[in-house]
Amino acid sequence: MDEIQQRWLCALSAPMAALNPGAGYDDPAFCDDNYIDLKDSWGIDNRQQLFDMIERMADDGHATHLEAAYRAWQRCLPGEWQALLERLEPRERILHEFASRTFGSCGPGGILSWDYGRMGFLLRCAVRNQWIDLVESNWLHGRLAVRAQYHYGSWMAYFNGFLVGRSFWCCLSKSDDELAFELDRQGQSSHNLLIARGLDRNIPQFLADLPWQMALDLSQRPESLKEFDWS
Repeated sequence: MDEIQQRWLCALSAPMAALNPGAGYDDPAFCDDNYIDLKDSWGIDNRQQLFDMIERMADDGHATHLEAAYRAWQRCLPGEWQALLERLEPRERILHEFASRTFGSCGPGGILSWDYGRMGFLLRCAVRNQWIDLVESNWLHGRLAVRAQYHYGSWMAYFNGFLVGRSFWCCLSKSDDELAFELDRQGQSSHNLLIARGLDRNIPQFLADLPWQMALDLSQRPESLKEFDWS
């Protein structure tokens, strides 16, 4: 895999680099620290725990909570949408309305990039921590890339999906009475602003030669990952 393709894979977790000043947008090992502690924040401190997290979150992560809402907004006629909202419980109605407001930014991929971007971040951290090597990371990143290119049509939609997903994640614990208000105010949260400003500052140059639909040289699964049954 050449240097340009390597940078493309790193760009999948660019929002996480923006969230962590000092991280490298194009560093396959994320940053210069000798070790990145993921135990407290992720419950991960070895190779197998990393694989368990990747396998679970890439396809069954937070995006599943809003999948039906984005699909319904894409397919329903206006009258059908209103009828659907009237049948929903209050919390689901709020989440469907949230999906309808954000669909224009992220498209049918919804918030899948919130899951993909964080899994890319974990893979880069795992290279730094020497739980996996770069060849393994690139193959696993390639599986994320196939998913991302299928569900999104541009880097902008992908990054928007990440920010929308983070907004949803920040409100998971809110009550039904608080949820709508808290979702609306996430655009002004300090961490979301940090990500948006970091991307705005760095991505125009970083993505200059990285078209979204770049053909990637996706290698065969390394022998060392034969135990990781992931397509």
